[in-house]
Amino acid sequence: MVSGKRYSETAHKVAQGRARKRKQEYEKRQAERAEKEVEESKKWEEGVRKVNPKKLLEEQKKQDKLRARRERAELLTAEQEALGVGGKGK
Repeated sequence: MVSGKRYSETAHKVAQGRARKRKQEYEKRQAERAEKEVEESKKWEEGVRKVNPKKLLEEQKKQDKLRARRERAELLTAEQEALGVGGKGK
């Protein structure tokens, strides 16, 4: 007597096992895709956050020039007021 199982008895289990493996592989691929998307978005965000040092330096120089110009204007007006109060000019 042969003590093996027939194909018809195991075919259902084999099909279920293959379907389960396909589903697991699909879920694994979906998870990898989602992870790649997250990494890609992080790269874009990091790129946006980076400040260009050259532009930052230019902006700093611009602010320094404006500050110096305002200070000169204030000194000039203060000097003119001080001279105007003293008496008649030439």
